[in-house]
Amino acid sequence: MLSFEDITVKVVEEEGNAGKYEISPLPKGYGHTLVNSLRRILLSSLGGSAITSVRIKGVEHEYSAVKGIKEDVVEIVLNLKQIRFKVSADEPQICKLQASGKGIVTAKDISVAAGVEVTNPEIVIANLTDDKASLVMEIVVEKGVGYREADDESRSEVGRIPVDADFSPIKSVNFEVTDARKGQMTNLDAVKISIETDGSIAPKQALLDSAKILQDFSGKVMVALGVSKKEVEQRAEELNTIPEVTPETAVVEDEVSSWKVEDLPISKRSKSGLLAGGFQTVGDLSHAKVADLLELPGFGNKSLNEVVELMKQYGIEIKSE
Repeated sequence: MLSFEDITVKVVEEEGNAGKYEISPLPKGYGHTLVNSLRRILLSSLGGSAITSVRIKGVEHEYSAVKGIKEDVVEIVLNLKQIRFKVSADEPQICKLQASGKGIVTAKDISVAAGVEVTNPEIVIANLTDDKASLVMEIVVEKGVGYREADDESRSEVGRIPVDADFSPIKSVNFEVTDARKGQMTNLDAVKISIETDGSIAPKQALLDSAKILQDFSGKVMVALGVSKKEVEQRAEELNTIPEVTPETAVVEDEVSSWKVEDLPISKRSKSGLLAGGFQTVGDLSHAKVADLLELPGFGNKSLNEVVELMKQYGIEIKSE
């Protein structure tokens, strides 16, 4: 079985609140084992922030209409539930909103407390349709995990409207398990996982936090089975040295560079052509160009495609120019 030192995490793409990562190589079958666990943790166990209650001036309950506002209170509350926050403090935070006159009220109009940031300020809260209309609100934002339903016990005072709170900072998680190889080992797994967050946490940090939660639970099981806490912590520290590979920093490992051409899983004709051209190792091929290979004796398009495809699997690009 592969050691943990063999596994890398490659940043395939990161843009805004979305990221795509590749974890490989993994022993056969471990791709689904790992990614299903990470996906469940990402969607259910990461902490976030959400609105838990609101007070609207002149409104006693959610089944009301506000003069001069297009939306009723139920619609306003539904709009508020879409707003996402990044909160640094653990205590509930009180934010204010005050708008008047005809116009569109959005999340950017919320006056936030210190340490609170609205991550999607474009969300529309209400449309004021009259020059004399006004909307004054007091919003409570809290940190939490999972989903909390609003209940009547949350009505601490007249006019306080409890709001269902979805604390999860994860908007979506998708994954794909594909084949991978390392050297002559071809029956391995690679996991490609795509994560989109609400902006309160970076997708790579979300992946890291989910891995830590998985590690923490595994450690607790080990302790329960008699392994010392110190040993569990030492093992966790060792696992934290798994290297991350990015497109900008990815390089051919020394081990791969030293592999001999004569040992590669390609046809005899391709091997003969490469050896005749002086390509003795994978490291030699890392500097080759398409034109160089096509000039080799007995080396045609079939051999070229075979070698180019194999080098791609090793993370090496045979350039056309």
